[in-house]
Amino acid sequence: MADEKCPFLEMTTVTFCKAFPVKKMIPLDRSTSTKGLCHTGNYRLCSAFREIEGHATAAESLRGFQLRPDYYFHPRHVWIAPGNEAETEARLGADDFTQRLVGRIDRVSLPAEGAALRENSVCFLLHSGKRTARMVSPGDGIVREINRKVVEDPGLINRDPYEEGWLFSMHLAGDWIPRLYHGGVARQWLDWEAERLHRMFSSDLGITATDGGEALTDISSRLNEAQWSRIVALFLG
Repeated sequence: MADEKCPFLEMTTVTFCKAFPVKKMIPLDRSTSTKGLCHTGNYRLCSAFREIEGHATAAESLRGFQLRPDYYFHPRHVWIAPGNEAETEARLGADDFTQRLVGRIDRVSLPAEGAALRENSVCFLLHSGKRTARMVSPGDGIVREINRKVVEDPGLINRDPYEEGWLFSMHLAGDWIPRLYHGGVARQWLDWEAERLHRMFSSDLGITATDGGEALTDISSRLNEAQWSRIVALFLG
């Protein structure tokens, strides 16, 4: 897999005048063969990058779903928010798309603190009445701390999935964070998911998933058991 480079990095050939030196410019010369922060996934540690990205920390609405572009997203709608610059620890949760599909969450089943997680293996359950959604881990790691508040009040996931509704923190094993969806890529992915959901509702289920162009608040209420199970298996795994 090729090294990931900073999306703000633009490479060009320049000519310098010794009388009028140019500051804060990275010329394309022999030095670029030595990879620094800009040419690897570590560009997120750059102060300039962090300053630019810092403006996109609030949740955005996309096709009626809330998205945090500063978080990282697994294709099965689990988010990760690194808690330190080294990206060795992170919080994990279910995104807004998930809570809308599952419905009113009245119970959660979380892994034990210290438990080992494996990428794409089931790591927590979301319960809505008799319905249960099985959610996968976005990568390898060790569970560090459980969010006791969400255990006592699972409705936090519905009300605030990206902040108070976080599920647990974990020590990350391996460098898998850069492979997840982030920023503009996350926006495009969620747009695709919303379109896929809309088409499935209208063509396969024969019902409407939108109201005024945006997704319904409680999608699960419009589905019978078989339809709900099919939708959840397709999008959440």
